[in-house]
Amino acid sequence: MALETSTYINGLVATNPTSTDNVGDGDNHIRLLKSTIKSTFPNITGAVTATHSAIDSGIALANTATNANTASSIVKRDASGNFSAEVITAGLTGDVTGDVYAQNGTSVVLQNGTDGTDATFSGKLATARAIALTGDVTGTANFDGSADISITATVADDSHNHTIANIDDLQAALDTKTTQANAILGAHPVGSIYTSTVATNPGDIFGGTWAAFGAGKVLVGIDSSDTSFDTVEDTGGAKTHTLTVDEIPSHTHEFTAMQDTNNSVNRSGGGDLGAPASSTTAATGGGAAHNNLQPYIVVYMFKRTA
Repeated sequence: MALETSTYINGLVATNPTSTDNVGDGDNHIRLLKSTIKSTFPNITGAVTATHSAIDSGIALANTATNANTASSIVKRDASGNFSAEVITAGLTGDVTGDVYAQNGTSVVLQNGTDGTDATFSGKLATARAIALTGDVTGTANFDGSADISITATVADDSHNHTIANIDDLQAALDTKTTQANAILGAHPVGSIYTSTVATNPGDIFGGTWAAFGAGKVLVGIDSSDTSFDTVEDTGGAKTHTLTVDEIPSHTHEFTAMQDTNNSVNRSGGGDLGAPASSTTAATGGGAAHNNLQPYIVVYMFKRTA
């Protein structure tokens, strides 16, 4: 009979070749067998080591899979992508590592931990569980599935380091601050005086070494022609001052007195007034020091020393 034709194994006729076929047709049948096997299993490139029982069992489990919570069965998602399970264990990977457990939730959604792991559970766990972060990041929260939770995490101070290049715009900001600080320092060479209404040492703001200066003093310009003001940082003056006699303006005090003329005038009651005599008026004034201050406003002053 003529050689049968088939593309896949299921098209082969088990009774071919017949006993009446020519012996020469056997080669054609062998070629057909090889062709249908390769077409039926095009992606098998190595040995298949599973037994027929294992293959049959796997296919049976796949065919009977559902989205229900069924022991020893393969789980299949429903049309919405959901399924039921007693216990789900998920691992967190990336910069934060750990484990998340969910039990007795009626539905679970897990997302990739590298872009923000999020587990949402519908229902309540039979036993509340604790979720803990350990290592460089620590924190703990209790979870029973009845509501969302948050973990207040603490990052160890020395857990990691960053280069300036890792932080957006940090280098540009530092360069700007450096330029500004250098400009201010350039305008305030060593020996300059800096005034402010805040107590912050200017060295903490734009560098250099600064010391508090001029406590309780006002500044006055140097005058080489006046010995009181011809030396830089020389001090003088007083907050109060008591006038001396020489500093009191010259003045007189008037008063009225009675005197007899030629010793011949008698007063009522008798008696002679006698000859004229010198006298003084009564004293007045307390002699206290007076305020010697000009109008002022208080500021902080610093002198650059290095």
